[in-house]
Amino acid sequence: MKQKSRYIWTNIKLVCTIVPIVLLMIIIYFILVRNEIIALSKAKLSLESQNYAEDISTWAESVLQEMTIYKTMAEQVGFDNEETYRMMATSAGSHSAYPYGLYMGDEHGNYYDSSGWVPDDDFVVTERDWYKEGLEHDTFTFGEPYVDAMTGSTCVSVTARINTDSTIRVLAADVYLDYAAQLVNEITANEIESALFVTRNSRLIVADSNASMVGNYLSADNNSVLYQNINMLLDTDSTGLHEVSGDYGNRYFVDINTIVNTDWYFVTCMNRDVVIHNLWRIEFPMLVVAIAASLLLFAMTSKYSREMSIIRKRAKRDPLTNLWNRNGFEEHVRLSMEENPEHGLLLIIDMDNFKLVNDQLGHPVGDKVLQDFSQLLESFFNRNKDVVSRLGGDEFAVFIGRNITAAETNAMLTKFISIAHQNLDEKYPAQNLSASIGAAFVSHSQSYNFLYQNADKALYEAKRNGKNRFQIR
Repeated sequence: MKQKSRYIWTNIKLVCTIVPIVLLMIIIYFILVRNEIIALSKAKLSLESQNYAEDISTWAESVLQEMTIYKTMAEQVGFDNEETYRMMATSAGSHSAYPYGLYMGDEHGNYYDSSGWVPDDDFVVTERDWYKEGLEHDTFTFGEPYVDAMTGSTCVSVTARINTDSTIRVLAADVYLDYAAQLVNEITANEIESALFVTRNSRLIVADSNASMVGNYLSADNNSVLYQNINMLLDTDSTGLHEVSGDYGNRYFVDINTIVNTDWYFVTCMNRDVVIHNLWRIEFPMLVVAIAASLLLFAMTSKYSREMSIIRKRAKRDPLTNLWNRNGFEEHVRLSMEENPEHGLLLIIDMDNFKLVNDQLGHPVGDKVLQDFSQLLESFFNRNKDVVSRLGGDEFAVFIGRNITAAETNAMLTKFISIAHQNLDEKYPAQNLSASIGAAFVSHSQSYNFLYQNADKALYEAKRNGKNRFQIR
């Protein structure tokens, strides 16, 4: 009886010793897991914020580059030539960001508008804000955004001084910020609660996931405690990740990025309490079934690691140009065709006379030409859902995963053919480099293979017809 009692007491002591240790280990484990998940949530916030900040920066750069082309041509031809005005007229409707095209004013009060708009008699060019802003810089620069009274959309004047003759002229365009509004709505689709673009100096809210805030100013007088604290961070130009107080005692992770090519900040906010609440709903049942939960978490972590490993293997890049390689590009196109079987355009692009570069200048120069051409492709095809790839050798491919008309395609490819030839001819005039393009619409194809064949046949026709051109099937 005593032995049995001793055995039971020993087991009780063993249980009393082991159970607290196991529970303590589990509690420590969950604390570590909680901290890790919070850290991952913060890292996700920073990563997504940075990606979207780069998207708007790339968009802004594309606007500035395209407008600079018009400015350069105008300065070369001069404003005493009717060809300049015909060229400027083509800017109306050429880009979704500034649909009304370019306009120009000079110190004598003369005014030209690509859209055909004629101002009233009391319209004084030299007193307009855009004219005054443009006098301050020779390159196109984003001005201070404002809310368009007619459309209700946020827009900004992009201006630059024209250097031609002795007459002082300013070239400008009204750029609408609908793309910024689209991005703040996209990034807040999941865990990120709010996002906004705000100007550095005046603190005007250019775009906000809360549409009612657009056009207001981010200031100490704002009714939102969260926005007041964000404003305090911006007062000290504090970019990066921060934790601040919000309304109703909530705590927020706030990430602030500066936008290259503009004078704006991009701010994203994640509610810390939401992250913790979602985490607790997982932790509570795991505490009840401690060991089983630990094993389950281990299994889920292993599965997550395997899935991430598979994703990393699929995300293959071309080592020379860092573009998608053939396999990675095909995966993107097939997925897009599954999601939008009626929308999309495949371009197969071949560099004309590239073999002369390797034969006459050597393969290292040939590699540099391929890298330069890759950068040209990425800078031109830089809109949302554009995918650029190097298929191999001097053959490249671009997939435009949005709805695009035949007329838009013709205009786009005509422009690219011209830019590519000009760019390559400036650097390598002796080799007569250019680009031939075969294009095929997704809506005309039954599968990826059929789409690729159509584009390849179109490329063959373009090269057969003399190169430095495109063909659409």
